[in-house]
Amino acid sequence: MTELYIYKNTVEPSWIDHNNHMHDAQYYSIFSDAVVGFFDSIDFTVSYRQNQAVTIFSVEAHISFLKELLLDETFYIKPYIYDYDQKRVHLFLTMYNLQNERIATYEVIMMCVDNQTRRSTTFPKAIYEKIKNYFDKQQPFEIPKQLGHVIGIPKIKSNT
Repeated sequence: MTELYIYKNTVEPSWIDHNNHMHDAQYYSIFSDAVVGFFDSIDFTVSYRQNQAVTIFSVEAHISFLKELLLDETFYIKPYIYDYDQKRVHLFLTMYNLQNERIATYEVIMMCVDNQTRRSTTFPKAIYEKIKNYFDKQQPFEIPKQLGHVIGIPKIKSNT
């Protein structure tokens, strides 16, 4: 791997909803594709996983929508490894438009799973090393407010 992974795409007509912007469900699909692409970039491909009898599952995920994406807009996604251990990778992905404005963020914890037992297991050694190398190669990361954000409606104090 000579450079960090970037996912690129353009909004297609079938992705547009009744509000004339990209449907929220499409963001999940696109971010999922970007996560698969990230793992492909470190050689943890579907065929590798099948041969090694391990796979990856999403354990928890959260999207923050920051701006709209419209028909035919091109965008790109940069993944960042926030944390990792022998079994899990905590990823934070940011989607940008071509003006480098943040469109959405996706936070996800991915876990390595044994295909037979369907229980968590350690990443194969070679893949763990690639995760570590990717993490070490990243630029310093300014933690955005979306990372670890808890969803809720802020309570307004009443003067009564």
